[in-house]
Amino acid sequence: MDTAINNQLNSKILIVEDEPDNNDFLAETLSLSGYEVEQAFDGEQGLAKLEKFEPDLILLDIMMPKIDGLEVCRKIRAKENYSNLKIIFITAHGNLEEKINGFKAGADDFLSKPFAPSELLARIEAQLRIVELSKQLSASERRHRNLIENMPDGLMLVSEDLKLAFFNARCSEMLHVELKEKDLNKDLRETIKQSYFCEEICNLLNSASMVATESNFMKTVALPNENYPEILEIRVISPEIYESKREYAQVILRDVTDKYNMERLLVQTEKNNSLGIMIAGISHEINNPLAGISNAIHLMKKGKYDEKRQIQVCDMMLENVNRISRIIDDLRTFGHLERVDNGEFLIIPVVKEAIRLVDYQRHNDNTEISFVHDDCDPKVMGSKTQFLQLVMNILLNALKAVDENGKINVNLSKTNSLVPSAVLTIEDNGCGIPENQINQIFDPFFAAKREWQGTGLGLAVSYRIVQLLKGTIKVTSKLDVGSKFTVTVPTV
Repeated sequence: MDTAINNQLNSKILIVEDEPDNNDFLAETLSLSGYEVEQAFDGEQGLAKLEKFEPDLILLDIMMPKIDGLEVCRKIRAKENYSNLKIIFITAHGNLEEKINGFKAGADDFLSKPFAPSELLARIEAQLRIVELSKQLSASERRHRNLIENMPDGLMLVSEDLKLAFFNARCSEMLHVELKEKDLNKDLRETIKQSYFCEEICNLLNSASMVATESNFMKTVALPNENYPEILEIRVISPEIYESKREYAQVILRDVTDKYNMERLLVQTEKNNSLGIMIAGISHEINNPLAGISNAIHLMKKGKYDEKRQIQVCDMMLENVNRISRIIDDLRTFGHLERVDNGEFLIIPVVKEAIRLVDYQRHNDNTEISFVHDDCDPKVMGSKTQFLQLVMNILLNALKAVDENGKINVNLSKTNSLVPSAVLTIEDNGCGIPENQINQIFDPFFAAKREWQGTGLGLAVSYRIVQLLKGTIKVTSKLDVGSKFTVTVPTV
């Protein structure tokens, strides 16, 4: 059975016609075509049956006693539940004035007497098809509205003159302001002025409005809160200007607090792992001077040294004490809990500090680490602690890849391209990485088959740190030749 017949079986038609023969003819024709039919023989009877029968369409005669068809139509359109009910007028005249009055009263179509049954059925099917399409459109709108209202992100539509055109319920929660229906079509800045994020949202919208093509601006903003810091990702998507007009800009608000905390935990986990690896080497560095100091104290207590020799031994002990103190300072610098330390920092001192920390791993081999850099020290905006972690991770990887006589070359240079950047390369002559693993090394928990203990997070953390610094990281490698990591970050 096709769709048209299915619709007929489910459709109800009310006939309001004062001529009994005409009314019966219409009822018989429609019943044979599969419609459910109800008859009324004047306007009052038609209005009375409307509530009980609840038709999908009405065939309404214009010239009737008591209440004519035009008045019946007006009364139906005045009812809120029947504003979309389809009404086809049946008229014996069909002149222009009558049609105009009928359309003003709320008619959807006209059928002039006499008419063929095929024309009647065609007009009814056309109107019922409109009803069905309207229902489908309404259902689609409800589904989309439910999706938008229940989505975890906040969504606002803002006009070119910064008027609020739409918002979902999540916006009120994320902006910490109460948005209501009455706020629509009002100035956005005035509507959300109490929100901590108001200025950033308006600034992004203004930036987007200055670009004629489709634009996408994003910023991450932290809401200061000692107990539970809240971090909001604000994205503004502005469509291309079309015929001197721009459609509504989308403002998408996303709570990235949990994601940020997970990233911090990931970085801290890998940092603790790196710290554990270093401690094995550092213990050797501390135990040697401690043994020397201990032996010297025992010999001095026995009076084995003259005064001149005692001074020399004391100087040696002080030197060893200072060395231990420097090692502890290095550990404190690297091993402190993760903190927000975003700001400007110079790259060269950080790289040197990373090399010094890694140097504790090399007491049993002759691996050579060289650092070459330009005279001009580039400055970067971001977390100094995270950049130190980044360099440490790559250096530790390189140390595990080379043999005891390996070489690790660290080079720092600057580029004067469209975006001035610093380029840090770390190259080793180690075992290299298989070609089929190159694209996986930055995946969390992926580790090349080497004999060393690690979490498999080092390079994944490094990749994320480079992203936070708005830079890039690339690797080239060849088995039994070595690997080269290139980190490029924009300079201040």
